[in-house]
Amino acid sequence: MKNIGRVGAFIMLFIVLAGVVLLVGYYGKVELHKWKAERNTEHFLKAVQQQQYDEAVSLFGEPLEWKSLQNLQPMRLIKYSGVKAEFDDGCVCGGHAELTFQADGPPITVPAIFVLREGYKPGQVCALTSREHRAVMPQLGKWNNMACGSDSF
Repeated sequence: MKNIGRVGAFIMLFIVLAGVVLLVGYYGKVELHKWKAERNTEHFLKAVQQQQYDEAVSLFGEPLEWKSLQNLQPMRLIKYSGVKAEFDDGCVCGGHAELTFQADGPPITVPAIFVLREGYKPGQVCALTSREHRAVMPQLGKWNNMACGSDSF
């Protein structure tokens, strides 16, 4: 009878430990994917900020073109912060950040969302702009056309 109790306790301990290992492995994988997504997005934004357009295009992928980045002048991305990837609907598929742009006047900081492509590369980086932002800096529409695929944000 003692052996049956020990075997049952051993089986129960094994099941609990296996569940813990699977749980830690799953969330570890999610955290790794979030880290990759944040790092790749930050590298892309840094390349744009430093006007290293060839590198930015390679970090973003299709359909971004070098010429479309160059056409943003005189507006520049001068700062980015708070790049945070999110786990949602079973994947790390996007996230959010704060982008600071400057053109002719004072800098404007806007929230942004990003969507990821294969390899956790940014596929869209959309500046969430208000009517007031666009009145002060109309070039924000060019950013969204270039990096987001649409000017509707």
